[in-house]
Amino acid sequence: MPEKKKSLYRTSDIYFSAYLCSVDLEMMTTENETGNDGRRKLVFVFRTDVDIGRLKASYFGGNGTVKVRKYVDNLKALKSMVYV
Repeated sequence: MPEKKKSLYRTSDIYFSAYLCSVDLEMMTTENETGNDGRRKLVFVFRTDVDIGRLKASYFGGNGTVKVRKYVDNLKALKSMVYV
C-alpha cells in the first residue's frame, strides 16, 4: 500500500493549534510573520496526512472532542512559545 503524502498546514490561531496538537498532529516549526497591519504574529506549522477540512469543521462546529487536560497543556505550551 502506498504511503500517504504528508503536507504542511499553517495557522496563526493558537486555540486551533492547541486542538491540532491534541489530536496528535505533529507541529514541525513556528514562523514569524508580519501581517498586513504591520503587527508581528507567530504561525504554527503542522505536518499532516489527514483531512484538515474535517478537523476544522469539527473544531469550529463545536463537535471536536479531545481530552481537556491534554488541550490545556498544549495551549500552555503554545503560549509559552508565543510569549517568550
